[in-house]
Amino acid sequence: MIPTAVLRSPGMVQKVLKSFQTEGGYDMLVLPGLRVLDSEEGRVRAEFTVEKQHLNRLKSVHGGLLATVVDVGGSLALASKGMYATGVSTDINISYISGVKEGQVVNVDCRCDKLGKTLAFTSVDLSSNGRLVATGRHSKFVAQAYSHPENEIGKK
Repeated sequence: MIPTAVLRSPGMVQKVLKSFQTEGGYDMLVLPGLRVLDSEEGRVRAEFTVEKQHLNRLKSVHGGLLATVVDVGGSLALASKGMYATGVSTDINISYISGVKEGQVVNVDCRCDKLGKTLAFTSVDLSSNGRLVATGRHSKFVAQAYSHPENEIGKK
């Protein structure tokens, strides 16, 4: 059964982001500059500045980086619901709309569309200078994540 009491916790979002950025691995290498601007239950707004290592050979932001932002953004949206353990990816997709160059800021709008007992569904929109850059959807298997001791979801 899914816990119904959910705590609104901007601190949880920061805690999960810090974990992504300090625990080693891929996320730490490619997104150390991702910053959370604000969060509320089910939604997180963040940003990052495109750096040289984020570029493809044509000097535009690499699509793989944007897919990683959709992945991490979906996890942060789940963290805003009180989940420290944010599950594992089952499906991720992204549509690329326009490019971004080095030095530009990318705004990241992450939403938890549905958090169920087995699966969670998130959406992430990326924009820069008022233009939509990419939009993505991320589905995650969360059934086992509910038992993590650092979760706030369901605690009173």
